[in-house]
Amino acid sequence: MKKKILMLLTICTLGLSCAGCSISDTSETESLETTSQSSQETGEKDDYIEVVDQNNMTAKVPKDVSRVILTALPLPSIYAITGAPIENLVGMHPGSASAIENSVMKSMYPDLVNVPSNFIDGLDINIEEMMKLDPDVVMYWAEYTNQYDVMTEAGITAVGVKTQAGGDALKTMESWLEIMGTMFGTDSDNGNAAKVLDYGKKVQDEIAEVVKTIPEEEKPKVLYLYNHSADEISVSGNGFYGGFWIESAGGVNAAAEIQGHSIVNMEQIYEWNPDIILITTFTETMPEDLLNNTIEGQDWSEVAAVKNGKVYKEPLGTYRWFPPSGDAPLMAKWMAQTLHPDLFTYDMTQEIISYYDEFYQYSLTLEQAEGILKANPEAAKGASFGCSK
Repeated sequence: MKKKILMLLTICTLGLSCAGCSISDTSETESLETTSQSSQETGEKDDYIEVVDQNNMTAKVPKDVSRVILTALPLPSIYAITGAPIENLVGMHPGSASAIENSVMKSMYPDLVNVPSNFIDGLDINIEEMMKLDPDVVMYWAEYTNQYDVMTEAGITAVGVKTQAGGDALKTMESWLEIMGTMFGTDSDNGNAAKVLDYGKKVQDEIAEVVKTIPEEEKPKVLYLYNHSADEISVSGNGFYGGFWIESAGGVNAAAEIQGHSIVNMEQIYEWNPDIILITTFTETMPEDLLNNTIEGQDWSEVAAVKNGKVYKEPLGTYRWFPPSGDAPLMAKWMAQTLHPDLFTYDMTQEIISYYDEFYQYSLTLEQAEGILKANPEAAKGASFGCSK
């Protein structure tokens, strides 16, 4: 049967529901260049560093940054794990705020719920409101050069970030941590950012060693629902975070023929007939909605994953786990165990508790750790327009 895919390639442009994640054509992590100059050399009052961002633009950032705005949705989670002062965060995207309000971040950093987000609506920046926050630096999605123009014309220092290496969430996290570490003084060999990167690489290598022993015919076919409602089924294809997570955990991406992410119909779902379905925390849909077949206009009852009860909601920790976040190494473990529970026998509750203790310096309760594994659907609210092209 000739495939019928109703696609609207949703590379997070204005007017479509986005997921707080960026897609870039960059195949490898772009380099970060910094140059420190003293006030004696420049004649300026304060020292600064020059940062070449992931849009190859140079920004002068004060050495002692004390007021930070983050408009790319995953960045508050990345910022938290650098060990930089949380009180320096003075602005964020509403989609970041909704994740914080409905996650453990609210308990970890209660003052974050009061951080302003009224200066940005979707992708549109209200520059007057942003200027009232008097930021030293704003980190934004680098693809939105119109935002860069608006900010720099107003005299605001802007540093852009992109997704790296074809949707590799761990390499992307690494590149963002490197930029933040340099700007916020947390990039030393003994800094928290460096420790997180080392741990993430260790986890990735350990999982890869096991995955390479799995025969192709034993790898499950996995579908990642990127955004979902009664009106829309959007899936993660090749070169996007879902594809990266599936393949690195020893699965086959059912939607690999799609580049980026796209809207499809149920006929295409039937044709793919995935063994496992994963659901992001950018949508309010929960596994029971598919398992109980309660979505109006969609019949999931004959899909293999639904028939076998293999539908899972990704966790929600300091941010949604689908894109890069401070919890990315935990996501790698959760994915591996979800796809191959016989090969990966992590106690995810204890893994989360240990990780938060070491890298966030926060002691989770057992209830909080279990709550991370049972994402609150309310966190999906406000996530639109959070990603880049």
